[in-house]
Amino acid sequence: MEVNIGSFYINSGNRKFTRSAIALALSAILPIGLSHAQEVKELAVSQATAQTEDSYKVDQSTSDKYPLPLLDTAKTITVISQSVMKDRNVDNLRDALRNVPGISMAAGEGGAPPGDSMSIRGFDASNDIFIDGIRDLAGYSRDTYNTESIEVSKGPGSTTNGRGSAGGSINMQTKTAKLEEFADVTARIGTESDYRATVDFNTKLGEQTALRINLLAEDGDVAGRNNVSNESQAIAASLMTQLTADSNLSLNADVLNQDNVPDYGIPWVSDVSEGPLAAYANSTPPVNFDNFYGNLYRDFEDIDAKSFTLKYENQLSASTKLIAKARTASVDRVNVVTAPRFISVSDSTDVRMSDEKTRDTSNSINIVQVDLQGTYVISGMTHNVVAGTEFAKEKFERWGYVALVADNLNDTPVLNDLFDPNPYLEFTGQYGRDGSRTFADGTGKAVYVVDNIELNSQWIVGLGLRWDDFDTEYHNDSADLASYITTDSKELSWNANISYKPSQNSTIYVSAGTSFTPLASDLTGGVSGNQNNANPEKNTSIELGSKWELFKGRAIATAAIFQNTKIDGSYRDADDRNLYYFDGEQKVTGLELSVIGQVTDELSVTAGYTYQDTEVVNDLDDNVGLSLARSPKNSASLWARYDFNDQLAAGLGLEYVGERNNGNTSTSRTADSYTLFDMMVSYQATEKLSINLNGSNITDEDYVDQLGGGHFIPGTGRLITLGATYSF
Repeated sequence: MEVNIGSFYINSGNRKFTRSAIALALSAILPIGLSHAQEVKELAVSQATAQTEDSYKVDQSTSDKYPLPLLDTAKTITVISQSVMKDRNVDNLRDALRNVPGISMAAGEGGAPPGDSMSIRGFDASNDIFIDGIRDLAGYSRDTYNTESIEVSKGPGSTTNGRGSAGGSINMQTKTAKLEEFADVTARIGTESDYRATVDFNTKLGEQTALRINLLAEDGDVAGRNNVSNESQAIAASLMTQLTADSNLSLNADVLNQDNVPDYGIPWVSDVSEGPLAAYANSTPPVNFDNFYGNLYRDFEDIDAKSFTLKYENQLSASTKLIAKARTASVDRVNVVTAPRFISVSDSTDVRMSDEKTRDTSNSINIVQVDLQGTYVISGMTHNVVAGTEFAKEKFERWGYVALVADNLNDTPVLNDLFDPNPYLEFTGQYGRDGSRTFADGTGKAVYVVDNIELNSQWIVGLGLRWDDFDTEYHNDSADLASYITTDSKELSWNANISYKPSQNSTIYVSAGTSFTPLASDLTGGVSGNQNNANPEKNTSIELGSKWELFKGRAIATAAIFQNTKIDGSYRDADDRNLYYFDGEQKVTGLELSVIGQVTDELSVTAGYTYQDTEVVNDLDDNVGLSLARSPKNSASLWARYDFNDQLAAGLGLEYVGERNNGNTSTSRTADSYTLFDMMVSYQATEKLSINLNGSNITDEDYVDQLGGGHFIPGTGRLITLGATYSF
């Protein structure tokens, strides 16, 4: 058998090839000598140079595990570029995801403020958020001040991401140091007494070393929500040095502090047949959507998030690259939040103040990832291989946070007026730790390999395997921490796909894959009844899609039909809430369409549409046939920017989200559909100074954004902002 490694090429799509562990394995497995291979193309380590992203279209995934261009990657992947985020005035992850239909938001429960809690293709993705390819724990609101781009990958993805990823995953790519000199200072004010200021400063410390600093200061009220406010301060630093021509080392640090007034929104009206709110059963009450039912003397939220990441890259040979990453990170959160609940919906409209929720938690992770990337030509076929391993230690801690001095709002109890709530009711209590603590430890180990094989210029076959071993220990008895419950999940995940390229600028593909979600996936701790007997939930997916580069390669259009199926899901017995069944099944079938890029020299667009038909296939009898929580059948987004000349540009956008339910049961509440409109005017005053006027929800639409079990959170109201950026 003759094997030739080398003789590979870079096509017009600027495809980057690297090599990986398969080369090392081939020398031992096959009767060949790799030392005689002809290597004709040197693949340099990622160079630390500035990359100005002026286009909405992005050609390459932010993940090291997808080595092919997005055009040739057999999966629905949307990358939100920095230019889109700048034009749309994006400050946080939730705002950015408005550009990707098929993602819906959830409200916080059990004392956890909402944070970045969401569903993708009908399945919870709150624990499937990654930063630079590493899982980011905890449900807090992620800012984008230090974000280069955001990637949404849809469909089960445990082969690339490990546990979870039932409906998809999100990766935030951070800003890193470049061997350039630049600085951008941005200041913005808005109609909600809000301000936001950021600094992005990059400097060379030598011929091979650079430092980049990003700063954030933000404070202001939330548009459309009385008394709700957010305040943030953050700093991110990236230090990079090129050790040799073939290797570099970087150290990144990110510290974020938030001081917020948490918001649990407005109470749902329950399934009631009589009383003053009977006409609104299982729906929203007839109140102003800016009503706030918390207490400003009692409610607060403090968040402290830190991460430190070390990354090493080494071009081992012309076509083999080593990428090693290590991170330690933590998120600490303390909060008291009032959950709005009716005192008795059958005969009253009063809202009680006694349903306060507290949370004093810490999530932490220490993780190491090592990848080998490689590209080889073997018998005329090009293998694009990524092989790697991962080891992680995770921890979740929760302290008892209680009323140390009697809470008069709870003990009386005090009632609030549904139609005219008072956020300044007298509060004489005091909250703090009571000395109790529960915690959960998680240990994850994984090995994986993915190979995308270019059989010839028209056919590509992709194969991937990942083996995960995820163990947890739950210490749920604060009086006896030596007593704990263990779970152990060992799972093999896979994906497979085949692509046909009718032309160089198009791809038609079919793909299939799996994911698994163990009971202890998010390490929140605590099981009840027979829950600890549960096997991981399993998801399978099949997707048929096509991607086409249009308008001379400046835009990409995608279309895909898909079906995701979850099996081995858990659900409670109707009578005994401590008894669980583990044969639940749910199914999502859908269609996705998108166009991103430049249509003409003047017009840039990012547009998408998602249809998804969700169904509970097996559950309690009353729930079978119902749709999944927070899963609208139809959703769409559109943003278009038009450049009148080199100085003046304008943008207009819309977002449509269809009707949704807050649960999968026969008593679920329904949120109406809504349509929002946004606008932008940009003026390049000088070569260095740009001015932006942005408006979001310019029609001031009242709508339900985040759905919870007993409450919902209205979306932000009309907000007009004026900002300026000066570049040095």
